[in-house]
Amino acid sequence: MKIVKIVALFLIATHIQAQTTIDKKSKPLPELQLDFVNTRYQAYFHYNMATFNNVNSEEKQGRAYGKVAPTTWAPTGLDTDQWAQVVKDARMTGGWLTTKHHGGFCLWDSAYTDYDVASSDVKTDVVKAFVDSFRKAGLKVGLYYSILDYHHKVENGSTSRAEIEFTKNQIRELLTNYGPIDYINFDGWSSWPTNPDFDDMPYGEIYALVKSLQPNCLIVNHTYESNLAHAEVPFADAAGRAYPYHKDYMRPTAASDFIQRGWWWDNNNGFGVSKSVDYLLKQLNSYNSHNSVYILNISPNPEGRIDEDVITRLKETAAVWQKPAPLEKPGSDWGFSYEVSENLAFLKPCSQSTTHPYINDKRAYPRADIAVDGVTEGNWEMEQTSGTKQQMNPWWMVDLQDTEKINEITIYNATGQEKTEMTDVIVSILDKDEKVVWSKGFKEFPDPSKTLKTKGVFGRFVKIRMQKEGSLRIAEVIVK
Repeated sequence: MKIVKIVALFLIATHIQAQTTIDKKSKPLPELQLDFVNTRYQAYFHYNMATFNNVNSEEKQGRAYGKVAPTTWAPTGLDTDQWAQVVKDARMTGGWLTTKHHGGFCLWDSAYTDYDVASSDVKTDVVKAFVDSFRKAGLKVGLYYSILDYHHKVENGSTSRAEIEFTKNQIRELLTNYGPIDYINFDGWSSWPTNPDFDDMPYGEIYALVKSLQPNCLIVNHTYESNLAHAEVPFADAAGRAYPYHKDYMRPTAASDFIQRGWWWDNNNGFGVSKSVDYLLKQLNSYNSHNSVYILNISPNPEGRIDEDVITRLKETAAVWQKPAPLEKPGSDWGFSYEVSENLAFLKPCSQSTTHPYINDKRAYPRADIAVDGVTEGNWEMEQTSGTKQQMNPWWMVDLQDTEKINEITIYNATGQEKTEMTDVIVSILDKDEKVVWSKGFKEFPDPSKTLKTKGVFGRFVKIRMQKEGSLRIAEVIVK
């Protein structure tokens, strides 16, 4: 029997032989984003242990908590070819599968846990079946993976290095065993109080892993943030809402919805189709008009097939939907604003003295990390800057994670009424023990940017601190 204890994961070899050769040539991010935006309409498949929690239950169970036995997993007629045909008939261009939801049950035979299909009575590798069916049908392939994991105790405030490695090893399995994957969609990461935040599970590490394995796999993340600090395409669960971001934000995004009465199949409370054709068309137009892809959830039943009422409604919608013409080129502000490989601070861990309250969505805050996301734009309302609360001596700091030779530091200010005004500021370079090895003060905060020459100082941290009361808001910091 396969048993792997999380605390020992760092001892396990992580070199997994890829079954399909993966193209290592990386496309520019705007090109990947353009391809994604032009898909317009894709399917979400919430199919995991929660599906079986809902069979003959007294009330709907929104999710599984990793406590039920693997033998609960019991599809009797899994048919991913049917799923792919339903997607094609709906005029969708791809689908995303919940390979592991918050309960931690894996739909593939993972080497790092026995809480997976291999320990059930139905050992089919659902990930392989899904990928094979969708690729054969010429459809885009997306794999959903939850960072939050109740079964394996990957939760807020308690994530150990072994649990980080466990997460990375499972992502490695998904991105090496199934050939090219178009999108990897992360969830359960920082948007709720119980989720691991970006201090628990560093985004920069996950980003580097994904890009080392599959450079052209687009990273989508349920961050609710309209910036690139924690995703290459921001994503929000927007069921029942119109476009969920700032009305003028036109960079690529994704937002999900469901056609039935919830995310998971349920045999109670009239679970079937609840969305009309008019509703689906309105949502499609709302999202697509803002360069957002509409990801519509279709809940397979416990047998492993799509219900007929869903198929009928999707076909009715497909018959009247007018798909927008493809965009011919990316927007001028898509992707990164500069060559991020030259910035020693890009996606490195950041901290700040306090964090300002959310701007547009209570799950998206102006975190310190936004100041190293590769975008120099400083629009506060579009969540393009970090931001502290109003306080005495607010500060921001980035950890370069190693001692580096630093020749210059460029700081970009927020724009509009929310920019950091003229004030006393000190920029410092600190060594590995956080002792100051270089500093320079200036009265006027950059507008829009300021470059400080440091003449080859060695240090690990860069810190920006105001010498009076105020709110420190930074669009970007570039360290070379």
